Amino acid sequence: MVYQIRNEMARRYLGNIRKKPPVPVAQKFPHADPLALRLLKRMLAFDPKDRPSAEEALADPYFRSLSNVDREPSTHPISKLEFEFEQGKLAKDVRELIYREVQFSPF
Repeated sequence: MVYQIRNEMARRYLGNIRKKPPVPVAQKFPHADPLALRLLKRMLAFDPKDRPSAEEALADPYFRSLSNVDREPSTHPISKLEFEFEQGKLAKDVRELIYREVQFSPF
């Protein structure tokens, strides 16, 4: 699993730490609802592919009593065009404005 981590320093760190047997979640939280423990264990999976998405987590039996489809807002996916401002040109423009501000001297 560690080999899938892209950051070399993180990979090296994880490769060097001492391995310990996992502590069961139920042992850490002995009075917790078993459904909560099941969901927590899934959400804390080391491999991101094993973790539930937000939608899957909210559909978990632990939240069944809170679910009310009539109350839940619905929306459409956000267009990628909404995030065009994150492209490199804006970062370059902001950097230039910061340089100008730092160089500004009113006296």
